[in-house]
Amino acid sequence: MVRSVLVRLCVLGALAAAGGGMAWAAFVRWWPLAVAGDPEAWLPGLRIDGVPVATAGSVESLARVRAAALAARRVRLVVRDGEAVQVVLEATLGDLGVSVEPDAVTARALRLGRVDDMLSRARLADRARRGDLDVPLEPRFDPRATVDRLAAFKDDLDTPAADARLDLDHHGIIAEQEGRALDLDQAAAVVARTASEPGTGDVELPFARVAARVTRESLARIDVSRVLASFATYFSRHGDQGPRARNIEVAASHVDGLVIEPGQVVSFNDVVGARTEDNGFKKSFEIFKGEMVEGMGGGTCQVASTLHAVAVFGGLDVVQRLPHSRPSAYIPVGLDATVVYPMVDLKVKNPFSFPVVVHATVSGCRLDMSLLGADKPVNVAFGRDVLSTTPFGRKVVEDPVVDAPKRKQKGIDGMAILRTRVLAYRGGPRRVETSHDTYPPTQEIWQVPPGYDENDLPPLGEDLPKPADAKPQPGAGALDAPPAPRG
Repeated sequence: MVRSVLVRLCVLGALAAAGGGMAWAAFVRWWPLAVAGDPEAWLPGLRIDGVPVATAGSVESLARVRAAALAARRVRLVVRDGEAVQVVLEATLGDLGVSVEPDAVTARALRLGRVDDMLSRARLADRARRGDLDVPLEPRFDPRATVDRLAAFKDDLDTPAADARLDLDHHGIIAEQEGRALDLDQAAAVVARTASEPGTGDVELPFARVAARVTRESLARIDVSRVLASFATYFSRHGDQGPRARNIEVAASHVDGLVIEPGQVVSFNDVVGARTEDNGFKKSFEIFKGEMVEGMGGGTCQVASTLHAVAVFGGLDVVQRLPHSRPSAYIPVGLDATVVYPMVDLKVKNPFSFPVVVHATVSGCRLDMSLLGADKPVNVAFGRDVLSTTPFGRKVVEDPVVDAPKRKQKGIDGMAILRTRVLAYRGGPRRVETSHDTYPPTQEIWQVPPGYDENDLPPLGEDLPKPADAKPQPGAGALDAPPAPRG
């Protein structure tokens, strides 16, 4: 070691002698490095991730502290809409896949003090002394961590494009609206860049543009001179049915003017949107697992069912459809369609060579829907055959609130039906489609006081006799039989 130091001193002395004043000044500044022949050499003033190293022995500990600090740094993943900022997720960089290998940082820091070229070591030492030599952390990044965390928010953040629609009542056009889709790969790349940008707190999430398929310009060629099919369903506005009626009006307004291009598949859920107060919907009663329960957007299924009926009689392809868990009073069995945003959907496809337009109007207690287009190339006949029935049972629920037995829900027999649609094309083939629907039996539900003997209830399917002086109650409920719909 002594010999190595002497050699270095001789070399520096020779450089000083040969180079005059400037070399001598360098010798004065850099000579401490020449005598630091320790294999664990470090450079006084060296920084790691912007923080000065205190002593030679603290290089490794500082590297670990800075690595942990980076992984623990919290960021907010946000969506900006003008001045508004929506915080989607707040997490640490470590949670999002950022990591640092402290041993690698330590090795890079110590390596700077072990450069074989003595002149290079001297220059590095001078930079370190001035505070200009910083060892970056060089973090690693696993994009899967960010993608997995954000995937849970994608459905809520994505906005489907809204196609342009015809305003058939006012002979105008409702312009299209561009949609957006969260770009998970680009979001991961932004997080990776954030790890190398100290002080960054908010990470704005990137979105890909989703263009509408139907534009204002494309509607200029739409021909709605022919009615391919029409269908009407009825509902009540009495009593607690007011919110349900409002939901029918809201959903119908979204469907009205919908243009379905040739070969296009449309989703009812995409067209109508989420059943939320922000989207105009209210809480109302709806069918859930065979029972009437309060839910947001009750009544939307009636609009979906009416659209399904128009699609059936208009010759459209029904790509996706699920019947209710019990027959619906507002539409014949086999024509109903249940929808639950965003999981259960109704999807129809236009098989024709021309666009078709849906026209939906609400007047009083009636929902009318028509399918319009340039031609009527097919006549449709639709039928249902009951294959079997299943008797309903009774469910008795003790309720301390009631002081006398009360039938909460009427029972309905279950049934299995065969659906048949015959499509007769003009000058072409005749196609027959068959499918099966199964409606489970709907239990009769009674509410009784605690301790009530079920044997005192009337026979299955019957209600308690009314007092002789009881007056009839005005108004019909939503599930009372409405006027027969037309197809």
